[in-house]
Amino acid sequence: MSNLFHDLRYAFRALRRAPVFATAAVLTIALGIGSSTAIYAALERVVLDPLPYPDSGRLVRLRSDVPGVGPDTEWDVSAGAWFYFGRQAQAIETMGAYRRFGATVVGPDGPKRVRAAQVTAGTLRMLGARAVVGRTIGETDDDPGTPLVAMLSYGYWQREFGGDTTVIGTAIRPDEQTFEVIGVLAPSFELPPTAGVPSAEERTDIWLPLRLNPAGPFYNAHTQFRTIARLRAGSTVEAAQRELDRLTARLPEVLPTVYPPEFMERYGFATHVYPLKAYVVGGVAKSLWILFGAVGLVLLIAYANVANLFLVRAEGRRQEIDVRTALGAGFGAVARHFLAEGIVLAVAGGLLGLVLAYWGTDWLGALAPDGIPRLDGVRPDGSVIAFAAGLAAVVAVVLSIVPALRARRAIRAGVLSDGGRRTTVGRERKRTRSGLVIAQVALALVLIVGAGLLVESLIGLRGVDPGIRPDGVVTAQVYLPYTRYDSIPKMWRFYEAMLDRVRAVPGVAVAGLSQDLPLAGGFGCTVQGFEDPEVRRRVAESNGTLCAGQELNSPGYFAAMGIPVLQGRALTRADFDHPERGAVVVSKAFAERFWPNEDPIGKGVGPSGRTNQQFYRVVGMVGDVYGSSLADDPAIAIYYPIQTIPGTYSSWPNPVTLVVRAAGTEPVSLVPAIQRAVWSIDPTIPLADVQEMRSVVDRSLASLSFMMVLLATAAATALLLAAVGLYGVVSYVVTRRTAEIGVRVALGARASHVTRLVVGGSMRLALIGTAVGVITALVASRVLASLLYGVETTEPTVYVLAAVVLGGVAALAAYLPARRATRIDPVEALRHE
Repeated sequence: MSNLFHDLRYAFRALRRAPVFATAAVLTIALGIGSSTAIYAALERVVLDPLPYPDSGRLVRLRSDVPGVGPDTEWDVSAGAWFYFGRQAQAIETMGAYRRFGATVVGPDGPKRVRAAQVTAGTLRMLGARAVVGRTIGETDDDPGTPLVAMLSYGYWQREFGGDTTVIGTAIRPDEQTFEVIGVLAPSFELPPTAGVPSAEERTDIWLPLRLNPAGPFYNAHTQFRTIARLRAGSTVEAAQRELDRLTARLPEVLPTVYPPEFMERYGFATHVYPLKAYVVGGVAKSLWILFGAVGLVLLIAYANVANLFLVRAEGRRQEIDVRTALGAGFGAVARHFLAEGIVLAVAGGLLGLVLAYWGTDWLGALAPDGIPRLDGVRPDGSVIAFAAGLAAVVAVVLSIVPALRARRAIRAGVLSDGGRRTTVGRERKRTRSGLVIAQVALALVLIVGAGLLVESLIGLRGVDPGIRPDGVVTAQVYLPYTRYDSIPKMWRFYEAMLDRVRAVPGVAVAGLSQDLPLAGGFGCTVQGFEDPEVRRRVAESNGTLCAGQELNSPGYFAAMGIPVLQGRALTRADFDHPERGAVVVSKAFAERFWPNEDPIGKGVGPSGRTNQQFYRVVGMVGDVYGSSLADDPAIAIYYPIQTIPGTYSSWPNPVTLVVRAAGTEPVSLVPAIQRAVWSIDPTIPLADVQEMRSVVDRSLASLSFMMVLLATAAATALLLAAVGLYGVVSYVVTRRTAEIGVRVALGARASHVTRLVVGGSMRLALIGTAVGVITALVASRVLASLLYGVETTEPTVYVLAAVVLGGVAALAAYLPARRATRIDPVEALRHE
């Protein structure tokens, strides 16, 4: 150890005397370690760390599979099945249920929209909820008929009540219902997030008991709440799945009115169990693993680059090694010397890399789209620092072992720098350096191809017609309290008055209402009923589904959103004044699915699969829109009026989204006037979730843009490192061949000939690396297939452009030292030789 410390001091002094080499090596190491550590920090936080709940590995999510409705379609668990599974499933220790929703609370400052959650006591117990003031919701609070109670989140308690503990026992009135405040939850507690949903939308302010009634009545309704469970100790997901398969098969026997046999058979109804963490992380895990792989390639390129620099430096210090050997230094002393330099460089690069990692996590958090769970406030912790230290240790070993082994071979061969034959050793060193350059070029090409494929996809998606005109449109959600608006006619009277007032606001061109927005998460899938039995027969024969996105809207919506009417007409005021007409509008995709090559106008269709009622008549066909992403197929949508046919079934139009198109003005500037117009009808109704439609469209592309930017950054870094590596090797070769080049110039060689000589050898390495990189990219790019739109992983244009870019950079990296070689003075070159 004493000798090692001595070598470390000597290495530090030696590196100070070579500032260019030391700076280049440290920066390269820092870049590789910093980028890898930043992505690893995100990967660990989002994917690898357990959920912040007790025994989180035993928590599972229950979903209902309905492949007969649509591919990969899943529903939540119905109330009847929830009680049945909770009583009968032996593999499950505890079951919980919850649902999130919005609520309005009227306070001294007027009405405010809050985010609320209804939960069972079992949910809070499973997730380890604790109260900092008061108590949590208990089992008796879940019983229907007991007094209404509520808990506050810590943040809401601080914001609205200033942390006053006397709030316990007071009343709070979400949606005009009175609840007694019984407690305040701990600051860090929250329900499991959902991948793809912004965390702000899932923040909970007020917690209420769900109050499910075990006596029923039960319905075939699967969108009421989400179900989670804790497995018994020793049980597994597979065991729980087998048990729930058996229990699900008995549902027609236990709940015959809810799950008739024909329903189970027609839709392939089943219950699926999967780890809660898989639900939380979703597809984000794959994206982060891809990014981690990408920065891993950057790290390998950085390692190869520094190793090449180290080899070049070792070549220039052969006389020093020979002197050490002649003075009696053995292989151990020489290896320790190289290890000391590697340690100094690795420590310096690792420390700087940690600084870059801190900055990188900030940049990553700012760049990441909403909906990546648990990414907020990511910082390198102890395990991440240990990961960076491990990378630095690998650097130290890599930098020391190769030149040490070369020195050992030279010692055994008795090769000295100024005597003896050095052809074999030199050839081996050349092959090593060339191999590292080829590897750098190949890995850089893989990253360039990956980034190019994502760029092509994003260009393709931006070229897709979204079916709407988003510019100049602002949207806001409107929630009505059920205590006063307890019927669809009452709701429509408010909506009708609101639309009249909003349309009268100066600057408003047109306004309308809809339940869901295009590109905001999907329209769902609800079975439709058809008057023509031929439609049902045709769909059944093709193994298709009668499912469609069932939307409620108002007159003016299509014009406000910019959805064109292709045939017939849109809904009008007369359709709402006379709801018995039963007018309905379908999308082009809906008409093509159910009435191919037919005129849809006048066709009969019913909501929610009903066929024993008055049918709605199609009065118009509009253009297609997209549910959640432009990469998906157009939504098969049917637009029912908010004011339904009297006596027929329909979804409740609450909440709805107000869509306003501005007339030549900034749409957000209209929001205060629109809010005043709403308050002029009912001063307790606030606008919620106000946003411009353009931001909704941009957000639908955010995930792909995020991946593209990060992969493009990794590719640019790899390209830079590969160019630096090639430049360093060529510069070294030029230096070593100074005498040869001087002789060639003295014998009449032209500058162009010298340039071709130097650049040609370098380009051969680049071409070999490109060939290897193309083969590697053809295999590696398959992991991007699920992220691509309209682009094959073998897209030849991307590969050609990547090769051209890489070749151009390589040629430039080789040309600079080649140009220097053409200026060599033959006399000076021969004199120094």
